[in-house]
Amino acid sequence: MIGQSGFGYTFDALVEGATPHPFSQAAKAFSPAAAELLLLREYLLPTLVKIGPPRFRRWFVDHLPMRRLRVFRDIVDTLDRTAQEIFEGKKRTLKEGDEALLRRVDQAKDLLSILMKANMDASEEDKLPDDEVLGQACSQIPVSSTNFANELLFDRCQIQNRLRVEVVEAYKQHNGDIPYDDLVSLPFMDAVCRETLRLYPPVTRVMRVARQEIVLPLSTPIKGLDGREMDSILVPKNTKIFISILNANRDPLLWGPDSLEWKPERWLSPLPEAIHEAHLPGIYSHLSAQIILPLRFTEMFFRMTFLGGGRACIGFKFSQLEMSKKLGF
Repeated sequence: MIGQSGFGYTFDALVEGATPHPFSQAAKAFSPAAAELLLLREYLLPTLVKIGPPRFRRWFVDHLPMRRLRVFRDIVDTLDRTAQEIFEGKKRTLKEGDEALLRRVDQAKDLLSILMKANMDASEEDKLPDDEVLGQACSQIPVSSTNFANELLFDRCQIQNRLRVEVVEAYKQHNGDIPYDDLVSLPFMDAVCRETLRLYPPVTRVMRVARQEIVLPLSTPIKGLDGREMDSILVPKNTKIFISILNANRDPLLWGPDSLEWKPERWLSPLPEAIHEAHLPGIYSHLSAQIILPLRFTEMFFRMTFLGGGRACIGFKFSQLEMSKKLGF
């Protein structure tokens, strides 16, 4: 689904025993490998990218005696090489002018084709260079949580059967083709997706920089080195703050003593009041509010998983659709 929607390309055939495509393997390994290099990326990379030409920086990475860095280099190389091959193939199709192929590209709904067509129609001053078009498309490669959902459903027959009944009934009502809005609004399907993304967020932590000096209030007081109790912390301007999405999504003070348990049914009844009072940042709070839960308890849906504000994840709806579609199959 990632290949078809992102590039109009099939990476892995749904055939038993098929060899996984290198791109698929690299995409799955990207986030774990990047997480292992978090401190290196935050403190060494900003300096490294300012030193010398790209060829020198590549030489530096190749010769730095760090196994984890070389693993990440190989992952990025695989993603870049495959994306370049697909991009160049689409460019050749557009240049050669084969009518059938041109029609297929023109009707394509994958992200890369849409970006290429929009860029071709743009004025000269608005056109993007090829590497930026490709970069925009590659930035949408998501890290799927569907595998976690499948594994969790595998040995939970009661939940699996309940989800199957809901999906089968929906297929019958829509003659086998469920519209997007109806698919993502299936109550129990929605609950399974929410709970999986809560417990297994695709990105477990992010970094932000304070743009001005602030006093950060604490939900729970802590003791300083001098033994005094503090209910707030002074954060100077330009301070780097590491945010643990994983811990926020699993905090027992918010979610209760069963916070580490995968329980989709928790979304089918009012959530703990502590979640509402936490005022976590988030996006698309309106989804499913009209179906089962009062708005006050759904407004934090996926808050930390996809963050909020101007730097929120722009692929959150795609992630939601991908999970719902795959589970629906």
